[in-house]
Amino acid sequence: MITDTTKKKMALFLREFFGSTSGKVKFGTGGGGTNPTSTTLDTPLPTSTDSDTTSSSSDDKVVEFRGTFTGTELQGYTIREVGFFGDVPTDAEMADIDSASFDATGVDEKENIMLSRINFDAIGNFSTSDTIEVIYTMEVE
Repeated sequence: MITDTTKKKMALFLREFFGSTSGKVKFGTGGGGTNPTSTTLDTPLPTSTDSDTTSSSSDDKVVEFRGTFTGTELQGYTIREVGFFGDVPTDAEMADIDSASFDATGVDEKENIMLSRINFDAIGNFSTSDTIEVIYTMEVE
């Protein structure tokens, strides 16, 4: 069993690192299967199409990540995958947690990692007036 307090703190951790200031939602044209060791999309679109991530919580354990794209940004692409990314402390910074001298206020070495990748049937032929919103809901259990 994981306590409710721990579930809440894990949800806040995810919302902070993948939602607020550093989070990005990215589309790609690759549609292959997912792999838990992947660090990026199969075939990402140019970074100019990335969307900043907004996040919210419907309760203490549920986090929603949202990215909004315009048809103008996606015109000419057929998308088949989406990924959610964020800046988290590096492995070396995380290893410091094990030391007695760890001070969380000094964490400034970060790396951009992928939280999740979802592949889907191709969508495309976007018009300039289209708005595409992607919502990813995660519940900490």
